[in-house]
Amino acid sequence: MSKKDYIGIFGGSFDPIHKGHIESLKSVTKKLKLSKVLVIPNKVSPLKDLSVASSMEKIKMLEIAFKDLKEIEIEDYELKKEGPSFMIETLEYLGKKFGKKKHFLLIIGEDSFQSFHLWKNYQHILKMTSLLVMNRPGLNNDLTTKAIKLHQGFIENTYGDNNFKTGKIYFIRIKPNSASSTHIRENMDDQSILAESLDDDVLKYLKEQKIYN
Repeated sequence: MSKKDYIGIFGGSFDPIHKGHIESLKSVTKKLKLSKVLVIPNKVSPLKDLSVASSMEKIKMLEIAFKDLKEIEIEDYELKKEGPSFMIETLEYLGKKFGKKKHFLLIIGEDSFQSFHLWKNYQHILKMTSLLVMNRPGLNNDLTTKAIKLHQGFIENTYGDNNFKTGKIYFIRIKPNSASSTHIRENMDDQSILAESLDDDVLKYLKEQKIYN
């Protein structure tokens, strides 16, 4: 399949978007030479607390964070819909929007992979995508091992020259970044943590709007 037929999908709460998100996505986009990656912020995650930032504030933060990366497009479908955000529903929407010829690469962190079996209709999600798992530091390795065993039949050890298969799980090695949105929200008075974890322009916007104060 041509690289132009792949569409990366990167979802999350992004409350706020931090350097871990930004650097990871930039790394995967460059490594796989992707021409289109959809960043999809959610309003209500089934597995997380309610967001602090509003939908408009999330969109603005993402626009600032990825302003220099032409391959990134922000998709607001989950922000506009009512109720919790389920990836299976988002994929069904994107399938209608882009057509069957497009191949979706669902990009998630290792932490999300550990709980992937808890996602709504996760088996069907696998049938609709190739799952790309990025390594993350500071995690419980036992949980990753359990997840690998649970999904063993779907895991591929190599993807050659971007030869991804639908229904398969691939592990993508990137330079890890330990930034955490929760840690950032809990330490808004610690300037060293903010400077280390947030893009300068995103940090400036957060301070101007006083989103987490």
